Amino acid sequence: MGVQIEALNRRAQQKYGTFVSAMDMVLDSLDELDTFIDRIEDGKADDGSWSVASRDELKGYRRKAVDELGRLRAKAKKYEAELVSRDWRV
Repeated sequence: MGVQIEALNRRAQQKYGTFVSAMDMVLDSLDELDTFIDRIEDGKADDGSWSVASRDELKGYRRKAVDELGRLRAKAKKYEAELVSRDWRV
């Protein structure tokens, strides 16, 4: 039984590590968006049938995504503390 629990604990740690790495990758990608957003031209398409978000709107969306990711990171950190206190038992 103890071997199974250790395997589950390792799996929980690996899954959590993968999750944290994914959040880091998303944050890095969001940080790189500033350069892209600065190159966007405000305005509509030539044919007038559709429009693109303005630079300010895109920066707002980016800021909101970073804020939401920050909240998710805080929840994950709280959950990590709980897992550590239980020796990563799920």
